[in-house]
Amino acid sequence: MKVCWSITSKCNRNCRYCFRFNRQDLSLKENEKVLDSLFKMGVKKISWTGGEPFLYDDLPILLKKSKEYGIINSVNTNLTTVDLDNLKDKIKNVDRLIISLDFISDALNEKYGIGKDYYKHVSKILKRVKQIKPDIILQLNTVLFSGNINYMDGLYKEICKYDIDYWKIIRFLPIRGKAYEEKNNLSIEDDQFEKILTRFKQKKQHFKIIIHGLKEMEKKHIIVLSSGKLIYSENGKDKEIKSLI
Repeated sequence: MKVCWSITSKCNRNCRYCFRFNRQDLSLKENEKVLDSLFKMGVKKISWTGGEPFLYDDLPILLKKSKEYGIINSVNTNLTTVDLDNLKDKIKNVDRLIISLDFISDALNEKYGIGKDYYKHVSKILKRVKQIKPDIILQLNTVLFSGNINYMDGLYKEICKYDIDYWKIIRFLPIRGKAYEEKNNLSIEDDQFEKILTRFKQKKQHFKIIIHGLKEMEKKHIIVLSSGKLIYSENGKDKEIKSLI
């Protein structure tokens, strides 16, 4: 079983297409109880998200305990609290590092709330991750929306420079939060998405391209909120199941 754990709602970016949950964070002791419950449920993989998961100060402790349980850890991050000095410690118990990258342009990163110097920072980390931890799986995630659909070829060309394993393109989904508020401005049409799907499926490179559309979002996803609530998300709708503490 795989779950997505939104360990914190805190984020230090203001992405206009964000659909994160907004819930109160738990203490380390409470989250250890949540982790114990997940292990007893038979969870084998955890995708740690947020907000920005590295803003949760005790995440390294939870990652270590999760590994001791034999769970595979993925962390989905914007890298803004990671630098070349702490990178080794940050990824010590991470099996898959997933980095958000939607633009290489400073102006566009600033326009859409990601931060002007974001790509410059990400580039530095990308060059070092595999040197520090050769066996880590390195993945880039790109949200496909009206603001970057015309820049995908340039982004692809840039991504090819790095030693990554996967590039995941995720169609913009306005199901909650800012993404819902911006749905009329940022949504793309089905034919636009299909063109991207066709174009990049034909690409040949050293990494695998995964394209995530509405069909994938219709599937049931198991999510743990930062409040410790377990929910199912299916067809863009969230259903609360129970509390894990």
